[in-house]
Amino acid sequence: MKNRFLTPTSLPIVMLILTLSGSHWLAAQTVYPVQGQPQGGDRRGTYLHDDEQMQEIYDETRASPRLYQDPKTYLHNMKLLAHLPGSFGMGDMVTIGGNRYLFLGPGVVDVTDPEHPVLINEESPRGEIAYNQALGKWILMRADSCCSVSQDVARGEAPHPEADPTRGGRHLGVTFFDVTDPRNIVEISRFTTPPGSSGSHGDGNYYDGGRYAYLTSALPRTRGQAPFHLVSRILQIIDVSDINNPTEVSTWWVPGQMRTEETAYLQWPEAEPEPKEWSPEMHYHFATFHGPCYVPRRVEDGGNRGYCAWGSLGMRVLDFSDIRQPRLVSTVDLSPPFDGGIPVHNAYPMMQRKLVFMNGEADRWDCRENVVMPWVVDMRAEQHPVTIATFPIPKPPEEAPYNDFCFRGGRFGIHHPQNLKAPGEQRIDLMGYSWFTGGFRLYDVSNPFRPEEVAWILPAMGQRRGTEAAFIEWDRKIIHVFADSGLYILSSPVLGEPVLGPLKPERWNMEGFNEGAP
Repeated sequence: MKNRFLTPTSLPIVMLILTLSGSHWLAAQTVYPVQGQPQGGDRRGTYLHDDEQMQEIYDETRASPRLYQDPKTYLHNMKLLAHLPGSFGMGDMVTIGGNRYLFLGPGVVDVTDPEHPVLINEESPRGEIAYNQALGKWILMRADSCCSVSQDVARGEAPHPEADPTRGGRHLGVTFFDVTDPRNIVEISRFTTPPGSSGSHGDGNYYDGGRYAYLTSALPRTRGQAPFHLVSRILQIIDVSDINNPTEVSTWWVPGQMRTEETAYLQWPEAEPEPKEWSPEMHYHFATFHGPCYVPRRVEDGGNRGYCAWGSLGMRVLDFSDIRQPRLVSTVDLSPPFDGGIPVHNAYPMMQRKLVFMNGEADRWDCRENVVMPWVVDMRAEQHPVTIATFPIPKPPEEAPYNDFCFRGGRFGIHHPQNLKAPGEQRIDLMGYSWFTGGFRLYDVSNPFRPEEVAWILPAMGQRRGTEAAFIEWDRKIIHVFADSGLYILSSPVLGEPVLGPLKPERWNMEGFNEGAP
C-alpha cells in the first residue's frame, strides 16, 4: 500500500521541516569544543579543539591538554592489589632468589609482596636489564640522548641535534650499570656515539644479557626530516663481551636514510624534495628507526632474526646470520595510508605461532591524526608477511564522563606492548597493550584473526600522557601497569590465581634468557 503522506511533492517539505527543527535543537544545546562521531571511526579532521588555545596550554604545562581530569580508576576483570603514587614510564625487572625488584627509573620498587610494594632506591637509572651470565651480574643499559623533542628543536628552544657532547654537552650513546644490588648501583662503562649524533633512544634499545646490544642511534650523515632533525636513527649493533670496552659491530639502515642516497630517498612515499618550513599543522613522517629490534634468540645461541620497528618505513625483519653484515629479509609497510603517529613502534614476535604483533604510537593529542592501533602479522611465509587482523579500539566505561577517549584529552592510542622479557613462560593466547589515555588492555589472541578484549584498567589521569607500558609476571600471574598517576599492581582471573609472595623463576620468557640468575 502506498504511503499517503510521503508523496513526491510533500517529501521536500518534510525534509525542510526536519532540517529546521534539527537546527533549532542544536542551537539550544551547549556548544562543546569537540565534535562527536562513532567510536573507532576514521578520526582525521574530527575532535579538534581550537589549535591556538590548546597550544598555549601545552606550552605552559609541557603536558597534553585535558578535557577531563578524571580522578577515578576503572577496572574490568582485574583486581587492584596495590597502588604506588607517582609518574612512571616503563619498567624492567631484576630477581634475586625469590625477591623481585622493578626498576622504574628513577626508582627501584621491591614488589616481592605485590600487595605492599616498597620504594628502596629513589635515584636508579632506567633502561634495558638482563642477567649477564659471563659476568654473573645483572646489567642495566641506559639510553643517553638529547635533542629528541622536534618542536623544541625547530623553535630553537632546545640544544641543536648536532651539538657536540665534547664541548660541554651530555654523554650521548649508552651507559652500562651493575644493578646486582638494587640499593647500590654502580656504573661500569659507556659507549659513545660519534660527534654529530644525538645518542640513542630508550624506547628502541634492546639488550638481552648476551654478547650484543642493539641500539636505536641517531648518527651523523643520516637524513632527518627538516626542519626538525638533521640526523635520524638507524640500527647500531655493539659488542659488549668486554663490558668495560663496548665496540661497534655493524650498522643497518633503510636505503635512503643516508643523505648521499638521494635516488633511494626519492622513492619513499614520505620523500619531500623541497622540505617545508615548520608549522604546528605540519605532518611529521617518523621515517626513522624507532625500535626496538627484538631478537627472540641470541645470535651466539644460534638465533639469526631481528624484528625491528622502523616508524613510517614499516617493520623490517633482518637476518643476523652474519652479525657484521645484517641483511633484509622482508618488510611490512602500512604507511601510507596508515600514517598516524609513529606507524610502527614495536614488532613483538611470537614465533611459537609464527606471528608478530605490530603496533604504532599515537603522537598527537585529541586524535588529530589517523587512528593508531596494533596489527597481527602472519609470518608463516617469512619473505611475504601479511597483516591478518587489527585489535579492537577501546571504549570508555559507561560510568565515565565521556563516551569516546578522544574526548578525554591528551594522547589516545597505542604505545607499548607488555615487556617481552619477563619471568615465567608467556601465554601465547594473550597480548597486552597500553593505550595512553585509554589505559592498559589485555586481549585474547587465541584466534589471531579476531583479537578480543578480556580485561582492562583505566587509571586515574595524571599530568603527562596516561598509561605508558606494562610488565606481566607470567609465573606469579601479576600485572604491573606504569602510568602518570602511579604504579598499579593487579591480578586478573584471565591469568589465574596470583602468587602473593616470593617465587624464584624457573625460567624466563624467551629461550635461554636470564639463565643462571641467582
